[in-house]
Amino acid sequence: MEKIISYKDLPYSKGQSIYLRMETDPKLFISLISKGYKIIKNIKEANNDTIYVTGRRQDYVCSNNDEYMKLIDNGIQESLKDNGISKPNTINFSYKDLIEHKYKLPFVLKNENQNGGREKFLINTEEDYDNLINSIKLLINKKLLFLTADDLDSLKCKIDYDKYLDTNFKIQEYIDTPTEFNTTVRLITTPSNDLLYSVLKYKEKDKYIDDTTLLGYLLSKVYPLSTKSIVSNTLSGGKNILLNEDKYTSLEEEILEEHNINSTRFNDLVKASKFVHNKYKSELGIICGFDYIYDRNKKKWFLLEYHSRPMLGDYSKRQDLMYSSEEERLEAEGRVRATALSLVLKKTNY
Repeated sequence: MEKIISYKDLPYSKGQSIYLRMETDPKLFISLISKGYKIIKNIKEANNDTIYVTGRRQDYVCSNNDEYMKLIDNGIQESLKDNGISKPNTINFSYKDLIEHKYKLPFVLKNENQNGGREKFLINTEEDYDNLINSIKLLINKKLLFLTADDLDSLKCKIDYDKYLDTNFKIQEYIDTPTEFNTTVRLITTPSNDLLYSVLKYKEKDKYIDDTTLLGYLLSKVYPLSTKSIVSNTLSGGKNILLNEDKYTSLEEEILEEHNINSTRFNDLVKASKFVHNKYKSELGIICGFDYIYDRNKKKWFLLEYHSRPMLGDYSKRQDLMYSSEEERLEAEGRVRATALSLVLKKTNY
């Protein structure tokens, strides 16, 4: 696990331009300027040599997000296939198919544009299926907006849920993970072939997530699903096991063993993740989080998704970079990004 640097340890610029989203830590912004970097605020002003400290390159190289997702997703999946890693079977969601043809149970209904475990639901039983149909019917008819919205005027007419559901949602094969928990593994990488840290996230399968979206409200309050929590996300109350540590509890050792974490197969997963990020340089962002899930029946890893702005709190806190305020959190995450930038500049041709 790479040691997090302080801002004063950032290397001086050799003429590089940096794309930095403005909500990122102001101290990082000032530090980069003081070190001579050219800060790109408008991504359209970036070029092939720009380093994406935050965000991705999608708005610059592609005309729309769909074009970008095809470019990146196809490339990522092709790269991972060499190591036998694929995504779970995934198809576009269709409200019409939901009613007329019926999807095979169990499946996961997920909004690929939501983070933190929101709008990801396990549809496991016939009752779940009926509840899902009824909830979406109410959502589309907008009959419950007046019961759920705090700000009715801003919400009641601004979302076309017919298009919202069909555009954002996917139906994905449900992967049964080992042990009594829902589990995922997240690897945090840089374009310079570094693994900043890796963590196994786990959460009890019978616990509900705290979904703050309207669809989440309908499914959890009006038509509660029998098993709604499908992601082991700390925002949803999950727990973490940092990998490559010296000591673990008996429970942690059991979970790690069931996932074959120390196997050659897992090492190939790490190598493949590094390779993909290195291939795209900072196009995926200076830091990228790859989420994998282990199928207990097929005994293999699947790629769930990747993030160009993954949560970095686990990493910073593990190195005693604690925070209790939003300002301190931004600085902690900014220092992680500064660490990644430093590694990239030392090991690549930027």
